[in-house]
Amino acid sequence: MQRTRLTAVAFSAAISIAMSPCTSHAMPQQLNCLLAGSKQPAAKNQPIIVIFDDTANALQVQLRDQSYIFGNVSISNVAISGYVDDVSLGIDRSSLGMVWQQYSTDQVTTQYGQCRANPASSPSQ
Repeated sequence: MQRTRLTAVAFSAAISIAMSPCTSHAMPQQLNCLLAGSKQPAAKNQPIIVIFDDTANALQVQLRDQSYIFGNVSISNVAISGYVDDVSLGIDRSSLGMVWQQYSTDQVTTQYGQCRANPASSPSQ
């Protein structure tokens, strides 16, 4: 019985350490991106913040005063993508180039951008 209790305590401690928020693989990562202005002369580059979590397969974006929580998310070593309602996002993980598309009844608006990793959110090695 003593051995069973020690094994249970050791197992519980191992689970607590593995689930600790200090582990690097469980930390969401942030990309700071700029969407290129559209073809209209007055358009400027727009900052966009992308937060993704490999472990939870979650993707969220902040663009201007609008926040998007994406469903149908795919995160791999090659790309990050997802869509919600009338918006889709794709990011190439090697170049950090991105494509942002918005769909309406009569047209699709496509914008391209470039991202960079936020060092404060990158997992430590």
